[in-house]
Amino acid sequence: MTAQCELNLLGDFRLVVHGERVTVGPSAQRLLAVLVCLGKQAARTTIAHALWPDSPTARAHANLRTTLYRLQRAWPDLVLSTKTDLRLSPTLRVDVESTRAMAISLLNTRPGEESALLDRLQWTNFAEDMLPGWDDEWLADHQLSYRRLRLDALERLSALLVCREMHGAAIQAALAVIQADSLRDSAHEALIRVYLAQGNRHDAMSHYRDYRLILRDELGLEPPEALGRLLWQEAA
Repeated sequence: MTAQCELNLLGDFRLVVHGERVTVGPSAQRLLAVLVCLGKQAARTTIAHALWPDSPTARAHANLRTTLYRLQRAWPDLVLSTKTDLRLSPTLRVDVESTRAMAISLLNTRPGEESALLDRLQWTNFAEDMLPGWDDEWLADHQLSYRRLRLDALERLSALLVCREMHGAAIQAALAVIQADSLRDSAHEALIRVYLAQGNRHDAMSHYRDYRLILRDELGLEPPEALGRLLWQEAA
């Protein structure tokens, strides 16, 4: 059964079984998500304290047993258990894992080596953060770590697409980062570099001016000097 199960944590929580999205209760959702964050296997005590931090130990373990029972009754092979540990089925496909692997591959790819990697990007979801609607304390560090990796990968993707002269796609990758973090200097630099590579100096200068106004209004700062030099060198 789990060979045809997919767990999606990018954007909304989704558990897909045999191609159909199934309903999962809030506690079971968090049990599956925390197992992913803990490397797909963890001690029962660690999980119980993460999910019910304000409950006494006995109550937290009781809550975990109840949640696990309900989940295993519906999908017996999804979470495997012993007296001390829980682990996700090794055949369960998790979108965060595949996307993280692709992001790391992008960051380690040099210009000229990207062809095979770019061909696989259509199967990768770099558009969404990890469970953005959840504010659980145990999840916060994992969300931040994934978000940083996602944005770094998108910036790297933009640069690699420029090397392939795929300027339209490179612009969209850079804009996706700016949409996620409008004050990220490196994202604005990536977009300006694409415009310059495309030969659109007016668009590059216009974006620089817009970003300069945003920085002044939001932080009272100026853009990095290196970004200005990039434009002036191109105009010279």
